[in-house]
Amino acid sequence: MKLVDLRLVAISLLGLALIQGGVHAANVTGELTEDTTWSGSVVVEGTVTVPAGKVLTIEPGTQVLMKSAAAIVVYGQLIADGNEAPPIRFTRYAAGTMWKQIMFVDAADSRFVQCIFEYGGSAGEHQDYYDPTQPRNYHEAVVVLASHVDFEACVFQKLPDESSGAEGDALAIIADDLYHPGVTSATFKKCRFLGIGQGIHTRYSHVLVENCYFQGKHGDNDDIDLWGESDPPCVIRNNLFDLPEHDDRINPTRCSAIITGNVIMGGDDHGMVLRDKCSPIVMNNLILKCSSGGIAVENSCTATLVNNTIVGCGRGIRLFDLGRWDHPYHLNPGGGTATVVNCIIWDCTQSMTLQDSSNTQIPDRGSHVTVSYCDIKGGRNSVSVSGSQSTVTWGPGNIDVDPQFVAATSADYHLKSKAGHWDSVSQRWLYDLTTSPCIDAGDPNSNWTAELWPHGKRINMGAYGGTPQASMSPSASGNPADLDRDGEVDMRDLKILVDKWLVHEMLLVEDISREGKVDLLDLAILCSHWLEQGH
Repeated sequence: MKLVDLRLVAISLLGLALIQGGVHAANVTGELTEDTTWSGSVVVEGTVTVPAGKVLTIEPGTQVLMKSAAAIVVYGQLIADGNEAPPIRFTRYAAGTMWKQIMFVDAADSRFVQCIFEYGGSAGEHQDYYDPTQPRNYHEAVVVLASHVDFEACVFQKLPDESSGAEGDALAIIADDLYHPGVTSATFKKCRFLGIGQGIHTRYSHVLVENCYFQGKHGDNDDIDLWGESDPPCVIRNNLFDLPEHDDRINPTRCSAIITGNVIMGGDDHGMVLRDKCSPIVMNNLILKCSSGGIAVENSCTATLVNNTIVGCGRGIRLFDLGRWDHPYHLNPGGGTATVVNCIIWDCTQSMTLQDSSNTQIPDRGSHVTVSYCDIKGGRNSVSVSGSQSTVTWGPGNIDVDPQFVAATSADYHLKSKAGHWDSVSQRWLYDLTTSPCIDAGDPNSNWTAELWPHGKRINMGAYGGTPQASMSPSASGNPADLDRDGEVDMRDLKILVDKWLVHEMLLVEDISREGKVDLLDLAILCSHWLEQGH
C-alpha cells in the first residue's frame, strides 16, 4: 500500500480510536460559560464560541479535531502556546472532511505559538472584499476582525488538503468589515506557509511579517496581499519566498508598506507588485528569476527602491497602468513612479520598462523613474520607454559594470572583496582575488553606518549595502573601534562594547576582531584606539 494511502487510513481510524477508548477525547460545541482549558484531544462538533470576558487556553500537544464545517469564534481571548515538540494541531476529525474557520471578532489580544493549521476548507476568492458596503463571506482558515492576534512559529499547510493543486488561503486580517469595523493587527514571526494558496490578506490592517518562509504557493492569490493604509504601516521583513508555483509574491495595494531584507527566489509573475496611490519603501531585497518582472510599480503608486538586487527577471523594474479602474477593484488610473538608488539590476531581459497609461482623462498619463548610483546591465540604453509622457531621469553615479557576485550559480549575491565578503553558509568572512566595483559606490548621502569596518564610510550598492553583511571595503577610512560611528573612540564606544560582553554572535559591530564573540580581544583593540579621532 502506498504511503499516502496509509496516512489516509490512519486519519480515518483516528476518530474511531478516540470513541472506542484508545485516546480520551472531549467533545465540545456551543458557547463556553467559563474560562476553559483544552488538552489532549478535543473534538469540535459544531461552532464553539468564546464569549467576551472568557479565555480559552490550549495546552501544548493538544489535537483540536474539527468535524465538517466546525468553527471557533472568539469574542473573548484564545491563548494557544504549543511547543516545538509537541505543537498544537488544528486539523480535521476524519479523512474527507474539512473544518470551516477560526474567527476573532472584537476579541482581546490573542496568540498562537507553535501551532499547525491544516485541512480547513479555505479555498476561495476575495473579489467581494473590495466593496466595504456589502457583507463578506470570508473563506480563509483564520479571520481576524477588529482584533489583534500574534502568530509565532506556526505552520499553515494542507489547505484545504494535501493535493498538488491545493489553493486554500490561510489568513484574513480585516479592519473594514461592514458589521465589525475597527483597528486590526497581527504579527507573524518564524511562521511557515507550505504548498497552500494565499498566506496573508489584509484590509487596512497593520501586520508585521518577519522571518517567515513561503513555499510552493498555488492559485491566483498572492503570498502576501496588503490592501489599504494602516498606522503604523505594514512591515514585511527578512522573509524567504522559496520554490514558487504561481503568481506574485508580495502585493501592497494603496498600502505604503515597508518591505526590507526579503529574498524572493523566483516565480512566473512578479516578485513584488506596488499598486495604486501609496508610497511604499522597498530596501535591501534580493529578487531572482521572476518572469514578468522583479518589481512592478502601477496605477499612480510612488515607490522608493533602495539597495535592491534584481537578477534574471523578465524586467527588472516595470512601471505601467494595469487598468482595473472599475468594479470591483476601482484602482486609480496612472502610470508608476519610482526613485531607484543603490540598486543592482543584472541579467534581466529588460532592465526597466515604462509605459503611458491608456486613460486619456487624467492630466499625467506617464510613468516616471529617477535612477542614481545603480549598476544596471546595459545602462541607460537598456531602459525601454513606451509613450510620449513617460520620463527617465538618469542621475549621477550609475555604472554598467559586472558587479562581481560571489557565486550567482548558487544564489550567493554578496559582492566579491579582497577585504572579505560574508559567507552565509560557513558563517564567516571569506576573501576574494578581486573587489566588486559596487563596493563604496552607492549614494554618498546614504546611511552606511550599519556596515562593519572596513566600510570605507560609504554605502555599497545592492541588497547587502548598508547592512552588517555588506562586503568589506578596500579603504581603511574610519576606525574599527568607533562603534557608534561618531568619529571618536571614547566612553560611548566602551559602553556599547560592554553591553554585548561575552555575547557569541556573528555580524556584531562590537565583535571588532570578527571572531564571533565579544571578549578581551575586542576590548584590547578598543583600548589601542582610545581617544583616536576619525580619519
